Amino acid sequence: METVTKKACETHVYRALDEVTAETEAFPIMETMNKGEELSTSCDFCQQAAVYVVSNMQSPPIS
Repeated sequence: METVTKKACETHVYRALDEVTAETEAFPIMETMNKGEELSTSCDFCQQAAVYVVSNMQSPPIS
Protein backbone atom coordinates (compact mmCIF):
# COMPACT_ATOMS: atom_id res chain seq x y z
CA MET A 1 0.00 0.00 0.00
CA GLU A 2 1.28 3.45 -0.91
CA THR A 3 1.81 5.86 1.97
CA VAL A 4 -0.14 9.11 1.76
CA THR A 5 0.92 11.86 4.15
CA LYS A 6 -0.43 15.39 4.59
CA LYS A 7 0.93 18.04 6.94
CA ALA A 8 -1.75 20.38 8.30
CA CYS A 9 -2.25 23.42 10.50
CA GLU A 10 -5.19 23.74 12.93
CA THR A 11 -7.33 25.29 10.17
CA HIS A 12 -6.76 22.58 7.56
CA VAL A 13 -6.59 19.38 9.63
CA TYR A 14 -10.12 18.32 8.60
CA ARG A 15 -9.27 18.81 4.93
CA ALA A 16 -6.17 16.64 5.37
CA LEU A 17 -8.24 13.93 7.08
CA ASP A 18 -10.78 14.02 4.22
CA GLU A 19 -8.12 13.86 1.50
CA VAL A 20 -6.21 10.95 3.06
CA THR A 21 -9.48 9.05 3.52
CA ALA A 22 -10.55 9.71 -0.08
CA GLU A 23 -7.16 8.78 -1.56
CA THR A 24 -6.60 5.60 0.45
CA GLU A 25 -10.14 4.46 1.33
CA ALA A 26 -8.75 3.70 4.80
CA PHE A 27 -9.16 5.30 8.21
CA PRO A 28 -6.46 8.01 8.58
CA ILE A 29 -3.98 8.29 11.44
CA MET A 30 -3.47 11.77 12.90
CA GLU A 31 -0.33 12.53 14.89
CA THR A 32 0.85 15.76 16.50
CA MET A 33 4.18 17.10 15.26
CA ASN A 34 6.85 17.76 17.86
CA LYS A 35 7.79 21.40 18.48
CA GLY A 36 11.04 21.25 16.49
CA GLU A 37 9.33 19.87 13.39
CA GLU A 38 6.36 22.21 13.81
CA LEU A 39 8.51 25.33 13.54
CA SER A 40 10.24 24.26 10.32
CA THR A 41 7.34 22.54 8.51
CA SER A 42 4.52 24.36 6.76
CA CYS A 43 0.97 23.21 6.14
CA ASP A 44 0.37 21.52 2.76
CA PHE A 45 -2.62 23.83 2.19
CA CYS A 46 -1.29 27.23 3.34
CA GLN A 47 1.89 28.84 4.69
CA GLN A 48 1.11 28.43 8.41
CA ALA A 49 3.16 26.11 10.61
CA ALA A 50 1.97 22.50 10.44
CA VAL A 51 0.68 21.07 13.72
CA TYR A 52 -0.49 17.62 12.55
CA VAL A 53 0.67 14.85 10.24
CA VAL A 54 -2.22 12.90 8.75
CA SER A 55 -1.34 9.61 7.09
CA ASN A 56 -2.65 6.17 6.24
CA MET A 57 0.36 4.53 7.96
CA GLN A 58 1.70 4.73 11.52
CA SER A 59 4.99 6.64 11.81
CA PRO A 60 7.91 4.52 12.99
CA PRO A 61 9.07 5.29 16.55
CA ILE A 62 12.00 7.68 16.83
CA SER A 63 14.95 6.10 18.61
